[in-house]
Amino acid sequence: MVIIARTALEIIETHLRPGKVVLLLGARRTGKTFLLNDVLSNHQHEGCLLWNGEDFGVQDLLQRRSAAHYRELLQGIALLIIDEAQHVPEIGKILKLMVDSCPDLKVLVSGSSVFGLDDQTGACV
Repeated sequence: MVIIARTALEIIETHLRPGKVVLLLGARRTGKTFLLNDVLSNHQHEGCLLWNGEDFGVQDLLQRRSAAHYRELLQGIALLIIDEAQHVPEIGKILKLMVDSCPDLKVLVSGSSVFGLDDQTGACV
């Protein structure tokens, strides 16, 4: 089996750092979730958490916007990954509060709705 180095994975790893949110945007069915799982595999030694934004339980969990709540949820977590983040209402405000409240946290989010997610996060594409 030949292992092909993935440029996208290298770029993500380069930009993943505490206090920042990395956005992985792209069309449906292009391998975003596969790529997220590669990142997760690379960080197995750290506390990692993978959530799916389409899950109503995850959406409910994130709606309680308080710094104390996010610190409690993310205690011991070094890397948070949220797939399909565009489905979480007000995801931009949630991510900002998380990063502000948990300064050692690295965050990676993905979404297929480019206009929806970057509008919610204030990202420039």
